[in-house]
Amino acid sequence: MKLMINCMAITICSLFLMSCGSSMTTLSNGKQIDKRLSGEWSGSEKDEQIEGMTKEWVMTRNNDGTFVLDFTFHKDGESQKSIETGNWWIQDGKFFESHTESGLTDTYTYQVIDKNHIKFKSDKISVDMNQDSYEFIDTRKDSDNKSKSAKDGSSFEKAIKVKSVPDEYKYVKENCADCTMQSQSLSENKGKMYDILSLKKADGTEVQYYFDITSFYGKMF
Repeated sequence: MKLMINCMAITICSLFLMSCGSSMTTLSNGKQIDKRLSGEWSGSEKDEQIEGMTKEWVMTRNNDGTFVLDFTFHKDGESQKSIETGNWWIQDGKFFESHTESGLTDTYTYQVIDKNHIKFKSDKISVDMNQDSYEFIDTRKDSDNKSKSAKDGSSFEKAIKVKSVPDEYKYVKENCADCTMQSQSLSENKGKMYDILSLKKADGTEVQYYFDITSFYGKMF
């Protein structure tokens, strides 16, 4: 009986390890990539690299370990674009990004928040930054397009129906991970009740989310 229990424990442990490592794949060159990071992603930051400059990007990470990084810089009313290419891989739990143009490699720690958001923190980068610690969040482009075509919470008409206040916070956490709460207000529109959350993104952009709380309004107490 004891041997059987031990065998079962080993089997469960093995299945758990297989599940945890299922996102990793090894390329022909021997390097590993985390498939959760593949795809087209967007992000932005302000004042991190240069005071007064906003930087936006679209990062395409391919399953073969190559990437294309499309930058747009905004400063003093002027904009400039730049495209970089290179290779990416995962080593010792860290994200490596080798740039073809400069020949330099940047290293980041990363956290997969959910399937549509990844948080990066600089470990060793080749560009001088205005901040000691450089952090940003990549958002999957596909998720942006889907939310814009559906109920994205951007207005009364596109308000998201929820069953509780915690559902509101959960939605914001999953769809605006870099946001900080500014205010929360109650509003009535065409006979329905709405909760409106005002937030600010890491780049300073202000956004609002409208939630339809008619189903439970007045029943909270």
